[in-house]
Amino acid sequence: NDVIAALGEEGYDWLSHFTSVDPVHDAFGIEVCGISNEDDAVQILAILNDMYPDWNPGSMEYKDYGREPGWKVKVVRDREGRRNWRQRA
Repeated sequence: NDVIAALGEEGYDWLSHFTSVDPVHDAFGIEVCGISNEDDAVQILAILNDMYPDWNPGSMEYKDYGREPGWKVKVVRDREGRRNWRQRA
């Protein structure tokens, strides 16, 4: 996938820096989950925003439970896909 390749080129490796890259089906977007370090999450979000400049600015949230605890970042094409996500500048 293009996102995994772009993250790898920037030094972010699957299972070391994040646990998954998934499509966001309800909002036409991409999310990267299981990021343990907040600084890495900010940089990964910047990479996604650079990859998809015409989409809505990305967002991030922290999850301390479940299968993929850690930071989750997401970019979506459609504005309604941003509901329930905290905007991060």
